[in-house]
Amino acid sequence: MALSSSPHLVNASVFRETLPSFLVNLLVFTFILLMARVMSLTDLVVGKGVELRVIVRVFALALPKMLSMAIPMAALLASLTTFLRMSADSEITVLKASGVSLYQLLPPVLIFGLAAATLTAVFNVWLTPLANIRFRAEIMTLAKARADLAIKEQVFVREFPGLTIYVGQLPAHSETMSNIIINDRRSPGENTLVVARTGLLDIDLAQQVLLFRLHNGVIDRMYQNRESVDSIFFDTYELKVSPGSEFEGDSGFFSLGRSELPTGQLRAEATRLEKSGRSGFKTYLLEWHRRFSFPVAAFLMALIGMPLGASFRTKGRNFGLVIGLGVFVLYYALFSFGWTLGESGQIAPLLAIWFPVFLVLALALWLWRGVNNLQPVDPGEAWSRWLRQRRRARA
Repeated sequence: MALSSSPHLVNASVFRETLPSFLVNLLVFTFILLMARVMSLTDLVVGKGVELRVIVRVFALALPKMLSMAIPMAALLASLTTFLRMSADSEITVLKASGVSLYQLLPPVLIFGLAAATLTAVFNVWLTPLANIRFRAEIMTLAKARADLAIKEQVFVREFPGLTIYVGQLPAHSETMSNIIINDRRSPGENTLVVARTGLLDIDLAQQVLLFRLHNGVIDRMYQNRESVDSIFFDTYELKVSPGSEFEGDSGFFSLGRSELPTGQLRAEATRLEKSGRSGFKTYLLEWHRRFSFPVAAFLMALIGMPLGASFRTKGRNFGLVIGLGVFVLYYALFSFGWTLGESGQIAPLLAIWFPVFLVLALALWLWRGVNNLQPVDPGEAWSRWLRQRRRARA
């Protein structure tokens, strides 16, 4: 990077170096976050015959949630690695000798941090709730597609946990099945046999389950501690079915309610639940605070990377990666801990979500104070300075 006594040229150079690093880090972290879904859904394409375009659409709808988490991490590492390289190459020292203070390099970091915060706010406050609604519908549609492919005529199907399903007739161009037998072993100590003349597989989006809508049949329940059998005849019966192991994590993570409600309705829903005496209102308040705290955290992550990188003289991108991940993991661990305390009612939702943000702010101010007073944050350099002071004291 060309060094100059003009802060404007230096600031432009810093921004040009930070931006590509941010984009690369964003791509890497988003890919890592998506890998868990890639592994869980690959079998649907390879083994179950689900169309690839359906899987791609599911991933596209999952991206806003991933990006809202990846942007703060990428912002921290981009800022940190830029100033870590400048410090390792002694550019920070040369700039100070040329009359350019570290505070004069703050404008590009502030602009970059505000851009990261704005992006996080767009995804967190607006796009993610909309995508979660579509994602939930797509994931259940995908689960039904997998189930439709698994169910074959005159074949015992064991794709669903705790169920064995047999379908006598399944016309090629119809969803209606005939002569259906279902053995349900999901309840401990109970074995249920359901026989129906006709039925079809449907989706209950509200409860995130698949439904066997059965008509004209009988339910026989057998218990381990009883010799008798309870029989119930029905005209219509709905049997709820888990969408399968590939979707269990999605069903819980994108639960109906807080993650899908528009941001403007979260507080109103929390108030409604509180007045009705339901304890779940705290979760909605936590979600409301979370959506606004993440953009602030993204800004602080970009801000904290500058003094942190400028304080270390160790070369190598891997070192910056370890330091950056350590800071972010600490923040996210505190965030998760605060969420747990807030959800259980031990502390207020505002304190539960914003305490980690205030802690990062305090760390940023401490780092900036240390850099301004030429006090090293690098443990190795701090130890060397302490030893030198001890030797001078003895002398």
